[in-house]
Amino acid sequence: MKKLIELNIAQLKHYLSTIRAHGRTNLNAGIDCSASLFETISSLKNNDYDNRILFLTDAQPNQGGLDEKDFYSRIEQLAKQRIYTSFIGIGIDLNTQLIYSITKQRGANYFSVHDSKKFLQLLDKDFDLILTPLVFNVEMKFQSDLFDIEHVYGSPECDETKQGELIKINTLFPSRTDNEQQTRGGIVLVKLKTKKAITDTLTTTAHFSVTYEDRLDNKYEEEELIDIHMENEIYYANSGIRKAILLVHYVTLLKQWINHDRQCKYDERIKLFDLREKNAENLSPWERQSTKLIVSNQYREQFKTFLTYFESEMTLLHDEDLKQEVQILAKLIDYREIDNEDFTIDYQETDDENFTTDNKISCAPQ
Repeated sequence: MKKLIELNIAQLKHYLSTIRAHGRTNLNAGIDCSASLFETISSLKNNDYDNRILFLTDAQPNQGGLDEKDFYSRIEQLAKQRIYTSFIGIGIDLNTQLIYSITKQRGANYFSVHDSKKFLQLLDKDFDLILTPLVFNVEMKFQSDLFDIEHVYGSPECDETKQGELIKINTLFPSRTDNEQQTRGGIVLVKLKTKKAITDTLTTTAHFSVTYEDRLDNKYEEEELIDIHMENEIYYANSGIRKAILLVHYVTLLKQWINHDRQCKYDERIKLFDLREKNAENLSPWERQSTKLIVSNQYREQFKTFLTYFESEMTLLHDEDLKQEVQILAKLIDYREIDNEDFTIDYQETDDENFTTDNKISCAPQ
């Protein structure tokens, strides 16, 4: 392996431009080939350096070892040597189920890009952010005499059976701050429930703690008391919380629609491919195909009601980026299968064990 300053960049660009996709996808071979490049690197034993492998993939392997545990074990072994992994999902058919599973390891992350603009943004402007972990094994806990945690959104590693556990993140990466010192990144939203009925306003104190490790495995802990003031009215501490609640409603509605309408048509919630596909038996466990888009009249009406609420919130938030969700909702409302037989959507299963297809979404914040 050579340092960047030792490379002929023009020649390297030429080599990269000749790469073409063909044949099959062997993810294990890619992992082994990449790992072999680090075998003689002295920086593996240097605390000043971390090392990282970037995979550009759709995560649909169909050759070589296909066992999820093998992928997971290989990424785990590399992480112990401080060789971390980043997966860049290319296209709309990225198999997030596999990638989500194998990137639970220390230092790993994944991203999805759908066009060249986002690809360049990720690997140019945001390159330092996706490669530089802040802290590891982050755990946040919450304790209160009056409240329990009902649900945590944005922290899939959190075990909600452990009462009081707010957040559990294997690796925390930074987000960029804009010119107005605003950070646009991930958010974790916690929904609390009272342990007993409360009708009056109240002020109480809860205990909040966080533990984490740095890149050299040093452990830290911070504790703080937080004041909770509750009134019988809707209140948002800031626009970020309001937007998070809006997007939780949006994602919940789409998950309900996908599972409900697919179950009604195919009487099947688990399959990831169209049951009518003749070559489905020739696919690997990780290959997926699209299913015809279905929008029932029931959910078309729900989308109309929700769109009104969504647009009003977007106006109050002054966030033009939310227009992409508005466009999706409008497309679903106007969609008619008879006129769009070639339009397909890629279905993905929800990871939310509390999800049921009979739930109805509330079109106003709770």
